[in-house]
Amino acid sequence: MAHSSGFDLSHFTDGAQQRFGRQFAHLARDARNLSDTLSHYTNNSHHGLGGIAHDLADGARHQGAVAAHVLGKQAYKAGTAIRRDPIPTIVAVAGLACLVSLMMSSNSRR
Repeated sequence: MAHSSGFDLSHFTDGAQQRFGRQFAHLARDARNLSDTLSHYTNNSHHGLGGIAHDLADGARHQGAVAAHVLGKQAYKAGTAIRRDPIPTIVAVAGLACLVSLMMSSNSRR
């Protein structure tokens, strides 16, 4: 007779075999219930995370719109101020150009 790697119940009484059968059936049922519970939990987590990601995207979109509105107002105010008196802007741009030129020349000497 070939050696089997399975569990041999032939040397147990009929009552013991039935008890093992019931225990294995219970184990199989518990494993199926655990699998179903994990599947349900995974689906719920997926939906929950999807909702959180959607809420975060909505919040980011709202904050982006608010920031764009504020920057637009500031740009409008700056444009109005430049039209009224362009001299400070010209001086600031010239000063910035000089600063950039000095930084570029100091980097090229190194």
